[in-house]
Amino acid sequence: MALPAERLPLSSAPKDLPRWMRDPRYSEVFYKRGPYNFAVYGTLESLARDLNGVAVGHAMAYEDLVSGNAKGLETTTFVRIDAVLKHPPKLMPAERFLSPRFARTYAYLEKLFDWTHVLHAQTIDVLASPKLTQNEKDREIEALWRYYKTQVPYTITGLPLNMAYLDSQAYSWKFRRTYPKVNALFWGYHWLQTSIYDLLWRSRTTAEQRAQYAIVGEQYRKTELYRTDRDFMPMMAETSPEFARRFPEMSNAFDNLHMLHDMVNDILATESFTAAQRAEQIQRAIWLVSDDAHRGERPGDRGEPMHDHRFPDAQPGMGMMRMASPGLMFMSGMGWMNMSECAHCSMPIDFEDRTSGATVSVDGWTMNVRCVLCARDMAAQSEGRAIVRANTEDPARPLILISDERGEWTSNLPDVVFLEVPGPHPSCSAWSKAFTGRAAFDAYVKASDEDLGEAKPLSLAEWGARNGGEPDSYERRKGPVENPYKPGLAGGLR
Repeated sequence: MALPAERLPLSSAPKDLPRWMRDPRYSEVFYKRGPYNFAVYGTLESLARDLNGVAVGHAMAYEDLVSGNAKGLETTTFVRIDAVLKHPPKLMPAERFLSPRFARTYAYLEKLFDWTHVLHAQTIDVLASPKLTQNEKDREIEALWRYYKTQVPYTITGLPLNMAYLDSQAYSWKFRRTYPKVNALFWGYHWLQTSIYDLLWRSRTTAEQRAQYAIVGEQYRKTELYRTDRDFMPMMAETSPEFARRFPEMSNAFDNLHMLHDMVNDILATESFTAAQRAEQIQRAIWLVSDDAHRGERPGDRGEPMHDHRFPDAQPGMGMMRMASPGLMFMSGMGWMNMSECAHCSMPIDFEDRTSGATVSVDGWTMNVRCVLCARDMAAQSEGRAIVRANTEDPARPLILISDERGEWTSNLPDVVFLEVPGPHPSCSAWSKAFTGRAAFDAYVKASDEDLGEAKPLSLAEWGARNGGEPDSYERRKGPVENPYKPGLAGGLR
């Protein structure tokens, strides 16, 4: 299990911290050159501005935490941040100019934050750029990761880390319990930053990206920023599972960055710490997620909790969660599950098969499913508009379906047709599929080993009107407890 039994004792930072962590000077490296830089401002301005608001929100909260204004965090600071989020700036501000005292006090932290935020921003620009093909985008994302790792010494590891260990420190949960409204903003920011990767990566046109962000952006601004009922911060593999599976190192680094934000928040919110203790604990938190602390280690390694690099089955872009095992993890709001199984029919998913399978996004969560029937029927079980991103027979032309409030679907593929010849769910990925057109449907039916000779192609309207209900194969997973985050940390954090 990934959970330490109790809250951990306060530990000292290593004596031999790397030189950059002991250097009080701020240093900066600019973006990697590329024709895609700042593309998001032209293709998805609403997303760009929402992300600009995130930077302001981070900076305002940190500055008040270190300037003796923490008592106003849930009131006056929250109101100030919320006003900016509702009217975000047109350009990305440099956070250190909005939080100068924080940046001076913790320059070694600020430069690590900023450098990893550059990776966030450039990856989004690559994915938003209409100038690059999909293959070029994939190659450039890999190049950005190499650039991030080689230009400066202060980098965050791309290994999956044991999140239960990092969230079990002596100070853990202090911020979320003392400042629940502002913590909700932070986790809302991180929901936005993690949710957009599948949206962007699975799209092939700017129109597809804009149509999806109209829903995702509204969900972020109206709901995700104000959710005080989350059990844990959003994770890349929970909100963008396809991107996390394709680019696990980058996805892990983003999760580790967000975990570092949580740890720093908790340290700054612990009133009993002296200034020296805060500095030491922040340096130790940086060390725990840094590349320096994990040299020579590999995904899948299982050492002591700090060096536990296991990951859930079929999802290398995610670290171990509280009370998790590789075959079982708890997702806030959804319960226990196996990441290698269909969330609707519980059958194993063949992620190597790029002609079947899909994800369903609705009400803030995203799930992998085995076929388009599972996607449609799972979406029908939830209130609100849904986005389905599904494979077709052509890997270069994924299907993106968006439902309205009445459950009626629109498609990015004008000639899409569906195969649906209901049978046992162990073979649903063979008898429930989406095709870019009639010719592809006919070719599949003719070549299939399944008994599909009488199958007729379904239009989007015909397919959308069907509902198979809950499959007989569905099995609700049970964990060691109903919710590992309640009432506290293994009963030890009260």
